[in-house]
Amino acid sequence: MSEIILQLKKIYKHYRAFEGIFKGSSTNIKAVDGISIDIIKGRSLGIVGESGSGKTTLAKIIADIIKPDSGEVLFHGEEISNLKDKYGHYRKNVQVVFQDPYLSLNPKLTIFSAMKDGLKVHGIEGDPREICGEYLEMVGLEKEHLDRYPHEFSGGQRQRVSIARALSLQPEIIIADEPVSSLDVSVQAQILNILKKLKLENGVTFILISHDLAVVSFLCDDIIVMQDGTMMEYGTVDKVLNSPENEYTKELIEASNGW
Repeated sequence: MSEIILQLKKIYKHYRAFEGIFKGSSTNIKAVDGISIDIIKGRSLGIVGESGSGKTTLAKIIADIIKPDSGEVLFHGEEISNLKDKYGHYRKNVQVVFQDPYLSLNPKLTIFSAMKDGLKVHGIEGDPREICGEYLEMVGLEKEHLDRYPHEFSGGQRQRVSIARALSLQPEIIIADEPVSSLDVSVQAQILNILKKLKLENGVTFILISHDLAVVSFLCDDIIVMQDGTMMEYGTVDKVLNSPENEYTKELIEASNGW
């Protein structure tokens, strides 16, 4: 029986945008407008849509970076705001890999320093250096890289470090926000293969934010298509991309050259 790891129930997030020289008038922007979904353990979900569709806002709500105006986010059936050890439990089990790996790594810290603090905060037992080295090797780097600084790596290598840092906390969910969009095509393929392998071998549930339907098709099982904060279509990747029902989804697929 499939296990629901995360549930979103009627999530709303609206913003006020002020207009005019003196900002005397305003409009209501619906970043996320009443979205409800179930995320199944071990299945990866792709969230797609054009810029401004609300996909990153939804991801930030899932990651508890921002709060929804209303609605519930449930982790294993419990509302995350009610978790007794929220920051020690939820934050450990829901990790984020950002689009720009250089900005997510402190340039003044070695890779080991950047990784070991998370292990300490979340009480991961064992030799920190050994643990960090093992996860670097898991993403195709070497243990010796622990003593290097972010500027000594290429963009693709830095993204591997970001993935290793997230994995080292042994999370149940990894949110990947456009993880390969800033990388060269050949490097993109390497990173995507790593993510695919981690999904299959480690059972990590990925939530992938992307505008690239080919990337979503490769990595994800299910997909949400968003427009102006609204969920236009939701289903398996095969069904939505091969037999879309919504006109907006059809336009996205056509714009992606049939993905």
